Amino acid sequence: MCEGFVLCALAFVLIAAASHRFHRDAGATSPVQRRWLRGVGAGLITVALLRAGTAIDGERWVRLLCCASLAAVMVVLTLSVRAPALLYPLRRLLTRRAAAPAVAREVEVLVAARG
Repeated sequence: MCEGFVLCALAFVLIAAASHRFHRDAGATSPVQRRWLRGVGAGLITVALLRAGTAIDGERWVRLLCCASLAAVMVVLTLSVRAPALLYPLRRLLTRRAAAPAVAREVEVLVAARG
């Protein structure tokens, strides 16, 4: 049940990062990135359903709904208080490639300035 909670919480963070309100905080500026975030979030919810630990019957659905509801409450409360802090790791992941050449240029300038 713990893994279902973690998977659902991560899925809801990814889905929230693709939303209109939080996509700038998450660094997902292009529509392609937002589609990928929604797709990966939906995939994680599917994985949580398949990994709930019992045969596919009513108990699995109850466990998934319990995990999903607890994770949703946690994510919504965290987003309402500290959205940039929650979305920071995702922002670093999505903007890392664009920032890498700029950091390399800054290092080259500092090395050239020191001689």
